[in-house]
Amino acid sequence: MSYDLSVYAAAPLSFEGLLELLRGTAGLAVEGSPSSDAESLMVVRGRRRAYCFTVDGPFEVESDDVPEEVAASVTGAKAVYQVLVEGSEEASIPHAVKFARKLAKATDGAMLDEQTGYVWPKPKPNRVLVPAEERRTDMVAVRFYMLNEDRPADLPELYIRTAREFFPAMLPANFNDKGFLNACANADTYGVLVKGGYPLGAVSYNPLDSKNRVSYISFEFDKAGLTDPAVRQSLKAFFIEFAQATRSFHASAEVRRGFIWKSGTYYGTGDSERSQHPNNPGKWAGLHAHPQWWAWFGPEYADLVSPYLIGNRERFGECLFHSWAEEPLNRDEISAVLPDPSRPWLPTVFTFGADEDDIINSYAKIIPARLQ
Repeated sequence: MSYDLSVYAAAPLSFEGLLELLRGTAGLAVEGSPSSDAESLMVVRGRRRAYCFTVDGPFEVESDDVPEEVAASVTGAKAVYQVLVEGSEEASIPHAVKFARKLAKATDGAMLDEQTGYVWPKPKPNRVLVPAEERRTDMVAVRFYMLNEDRPADLPELYIRTAREFFPAMLPANFNDKGFLNACANADTYGVLVKGGYPLGAVSYNPLDSKNRVSYISFEFDKAGLTDPAVRQSLKAFFIEFAQATRSFHASAEVRRGFIWKSGTYYGTGDSERSQHPNNPGKWAGLHAHPQWWAWFGPEYADLVSPYLIGNRERFGECLFHSWAEEPLNRDEISAVLPDPSRPWLPTVFTFGADEDDIINSYAKIIPARLQ
């Protein structure tokens, strides 16, 4: 058993350069006197020179072999290093991760944690240009649902901190942190809608309410702003981090069609696609009957729904991230890739019902006990 880290390098170091980098790292040393043709270095730490990790490589790598999530962070990777913690030396893992990051920086590369899929450094999205003219567009609605008892006390502040770290494109240049926090602090029981600009449409927030068991925070993002893979990777990083930080039992990202960008803001029309909040009016109704581009299932749902899901699934502890494709797909595009589009994406016992006006008229037959 080992803990594996891959470092994809655009500018691989010479053998002497790698030795210098290792020996210049506080607390680490290279075991023995390796020759210049060695493809593996054993690294020890501390006065006792206890085994810490092994560095293998660099090995040549073709562009097609570089994972997409890594390619978003490094351009022109030519080689890959393997930083391995062998056996059960868990205490060595932080040292290996720290050095792998240092190696990535020294080689203009990126580190991939093979266990979690985490990439460092995070992708740098291209600048998103604001449209000058009126146009029709689709929006990606991103929503997080949590029980009041699990909800962080500083939810609005956490939203801004996480966005600035993982997905700064979500906060346009004119986004006012203080104004947003004041709006949230003064929101009534119906919540508040704070306009963002482009490509962030608006942020919807509801305050803590003793009459409702379920809280939510959501935002709308222009689908056209997600054409760059680096932007999508940043959104995914934010989505997963924020879902975990808020202890969300469910979160989703779905394409809603038929909106208009005009005069610096977004407008819905009678043709704009609707998607009801499953917590209306504060009681959890179940999951959506139509498939959504991304879905997050907390411990309450993960094991219940996992056997029925097709598409891409990633585990994060007791939680589950599910996606249909790299690029945003609307509900009809997702249905088209189902093995049998006439059948629901999940058994109907997990989903709520709604009338033609998208008003909830029936609750799911199976709702986790903690959410009832």
